[in-house]
Formats: sequence, C-alpha cells, structure tokens
Amino acid sequence: MNKTFGAYAAITVLAISWGTIPIIIKTTDISPLSLVGIRTFIGSIFLSLFFINKKVNFKALIKPGLILGPLLAIHWATMFESIDRNSVAVGIGLVFSYPIFVLIIERIRGKKLTIIQILIILIGFSGLIILLEVRSINSISGLIFGILSAISLSFLITIGEYYTSEFGGLNIAFAQLISAGFVMLYFTTQGFGWMIENIGISLFLGIFLTAIGLTTYWYVVKIIKPLSVSTITYLEPTSGVILGIILLDEIISLSQLIGFVLIIFVGISQVIYDSRIKSD
Repeated sequence: MNKTFGAYAAITVLAISWGTIPIIIKTTDISPLSLVGIRTFIGSIFLSLFFINKKVNFKALIKPGLILGPLLAIHWATMFESIDRNSVAVGIGLVFSYPIFVLIIERIRGKKLTIIQILIILIGFSGLIILLEVRSINSISGLIFGILSAISLSFLITIGEYYTSEFGGLNIAFAQLISAGFVMLYFTTQGFGWMIENIGISLFLGIFLTAIGLTTYWYVVKIIKPLSVSTITYLEPTSGVILGIILLDEIISLSQLIGFVLIIFVGISQVIYDSRIKSD
C-alpha cells in the first residue's frame, strides 16, 4: 500500500472514530473536565507500556511535552465544554473551524499555499457553517469555548508537526499525554469513581480514541501536511452529527444535509488533489 494512501486511510478512520466522543460526552453523568482527565490518565498509562525496557531520551521530550501537553489539555477541555453546552452539531462544528486558523498560521509562517488548497479549505468551512446552523447556538459560553478549542488545536497541529518530525509520533503522543495528564490531574481524581464504574467506556476513550488515536495522528502528520490533515478531519464533525441524530434524536435540516455533502466532497477533493501533486 502506498504510504500516503495508507496515511489518508488512517486519518479517515480516526476522524470517523473520534465522532463518537460527543456521544460519550452527552450520554454520561460526569463533568466534561473529568472526562478529559480520565482520557489523559488512561492514555498516558497505556503508552508508557511501550517504553518499558526501551532506551528513550526522556530529557529531550520535556520541552515538546511542556509545550504540547497544556495545549492539548486546553483543546480537549474547551471542546468537551462546548459540546456539553450546545448540541453535538453546534459544539463539534465550532471546534472544527480550526482549519481556517491553520490556514492563517501557515500563511504567517511563510508557507506558499495554492489557490486550489485555499478553495478546498474554504468550501469545507462553508459546509461546516451550513452544518452548524448559527441560529441554533444556545450557549454563548459554549460558543467561546468552541472557538478557543479551535484556536488551541490549530497551534497544536502546526507546532506539533515540527516535533513529530524530530522525535516520532509515539514519543510525542506520550510526552504530550503525560504533560496533559498532570494539567488535568485534579479533575481526574474527581472522576475516578466514575472511571471504575464505567471501565469499558473509560478504556475505549483512553486507549483507542486517545492513546492509539494520538499516536496515529502524529504518524499521519509526518506524511501529510497539516492543511491536508485538517481538511480530512472535517469528517469528524460529520460522523459526530450523524451519531447525534441516530442515538440522541437530534434533528437535522435540509440545509445541514447540504453541509454534509460539501464536507464529504472536500475530503474526496483533498485526497485527489494531493495524489495528483505527488504524481507530478
């Protein structure tokens, strides 16, 4: 299998899987911040198993951990709060305005962007806005949290690209989770009882969606540029909203269906566009 195609397949599966996170937030009786603490706690323990009897320069990982860990904690905490205070469509839709911020950061960094790449991002964002239905926002604080989550994620991706190239996806995911775990430790202790009672959900969230998910994500970023990854992950809010309709009886309008189509179109277009560039 072509490495680039494999990376796209991995990020697609990952994005769709991450769409289950809003459902967990909406269907549990634990605070969003404790849920974040639990995923960092379990995720960091799971990844630490890979470093037993392995020679790793932990000192070198301190700097990326201290930078990326708090960013990750802020991103997840504000995302979970945004989803908790609005519908799944609005909460996750706000978070996924982040490709626009990635676009701005990449431009400030001096990266040359093609017209096609910019159009793909903007069309995807337009689909997101249609999907979002601004009039359905019922929490201003949730709106602010969603935007903060998007901004912190855009910095996380653009900064993390450099460190992943230097240290590898597994090392960065581990350093990041350990640091984020310390930031969220207070909220983790508050939700410890819930974690034990709901060990199945906790392990799914902490191991599959967090530890394996982050490691896969940073591996993909080494192969596919942040802008391309950002475009493909538009599939996450799409799957999240679909699950919200099926499991939570949330209502979707015709205009939101149009937003879905635009997002899926953008994802396919991104893969085709990148494939043509690499074949030239």
